[in-house]
Amino acid sequence: MQYLAICEDDLLFHLLRNVASKQADVLYLVPDGSLAKRIKREGGKARGGDLLKADTYKRIRLHHVDQAIVFVRDAGLQREICKLLRNRDANLFIVALTANGNGAGDSSDPLLRKLQLPDVFEEFCSSQLLDTVNRKKVERIRSLFGERKVHILLQHDPDPDAIGSALALRELLGRNRPTTPMVTFGEVTRPENLAMIKLLDIQIDRITPDELHKDGARLALVDVQPPYFEQPLGRVDLVVDHHPKRTNFKARFADLRTAYGATSTIFTEYLRAAGMEPTQRLATALLYGIKTDTLFLERGSNLADLSAFSYLYPLANKAMIARIERPALPREDLEALGRALSRLQLDNGVAVIHMGEINREDVIPQMAEFCLQIEGVEWGVVSGLVKDRVVISVRNVGYVKSAGEIMKKLYDDIGSAGGHRAMAKAVVPLDRFIEKYGEVSEKVIRDAVIPEIVEREQTNGRE
Repeated sequence: MQYLAICEDDLLFHLLRNVASKQADVLYLVPDGSLAKRIKREGGKARGGDLLKADTYKRIRLHHVDQAIVFVRDAGLQREICKLLRNRDANLFIVALTANGNGAGDSSDPLLRKLQLPDVFEEFCSSQLLDTVNRKKVERIRSLFGERKVHILLQHDPDPDAIGSALALRELLGRNRPTTPMVTFGEVTRPENLAMIKLLDIQIDRITPDELHKDGARLALVDVQPPYFEQPLGRVDLVVDHHPKRTNFKARFADLRTAYGATSTIFTEYLRAAGMEPTQRLATALLYGIKTDTLFLERGSNLADLSAFSYLYPLANKAMIARIERPALPREDLEALGRALSRLQLDNGVAVIHMGEINREDVIPQMAEFCLQIEGVEWGVVSGLVKDRVVISVRNVGYVKSAGEIMKKLYDDIGSAGGHRAMAKAVVPLDRFIEKYGEVSEKVIRDAVIPEIVEREQTNGRE
């Protein structure tokens, strides 16, 4: 999100500095250069200029701004600034912060919202301030598809965040299962995810790349981006995701929010902005998606995830989530986990396990998560051979770690790698892994990963 904050002094900067950076990129426009320099010294982005001159706003690319926040105490001055902004951009969303009930600007302006100053801190932290932006995005998404059939494409082994998001997209579009099916090139394998689609009556169809655009079907991707797939996808109409952007891709519309802990949070904001209260089934799916991707808001989450979770919680079926989280575990999975634990090695707080050949990829991240429960373990690095691919899953216990950067540095040149600070994954074709490292073994992975972890831990310790 791009915000323009127009203010007389640095009070708004100090109010927003601890929350704005987590949800938005804010440029502060202030009356003089010395004030702008002070804000810059404290880590903000700022520019000085006469707030009542049109030339000041000509130098700012307003078409890149999602929302302008005007915090000027004099009501007359605030009205003039709002007029200047509206003259420059007829479609700009404006929030006028006021100290009383009178406010500023034309009350008939549908893109102007007046917000009481005592409520500003709470409002900025909530999704309400983003409602106008999200409404615009919902309208854009709905305009992409018309009456065409829509395939909602998920990753190869869809997880709860992807499934909940896909269900929400279908609801936003006012569609049903036949006209907007959820599809994947793989299949759901993890026991909890299988329990989720069974208990919530969700169908995910397996298709081939050649079928994506059959009969003129449109294509939407949720919780995943086109570069994830090895096959070309053809025209992509929509991408909504919270993962970091790895490489450039083309899509008619994309909403990527890497500061969010779950894609389900984005879709919860869409639903709220559109005035659509989710059904119990949808709320349960979205809540479980946020819960699993953020480890119950302990990993990679921010205030937007907390707000979405709080909104969904009273609407969801918590008893059903408890049933989903305790599925029957196949005996072969227990045996694979037991063999892996017997080979566990601990080095500098890093547990490294190579599970060898396994049938189900989801066992690898399960093992990496389990490693973090072992005393003294701060990183879990688990690998395995799944058919002709080497899969490596990394987890850690803190927010300041660099799991995604490490995986990307080590393996992105020979496969697909990346993720977040506390969780990451690499998938590398077996032949390319052997070509670079000579063999697939615990020692090879340990020798590659541990020095990177130690170096980054030492760097973080010095900062």
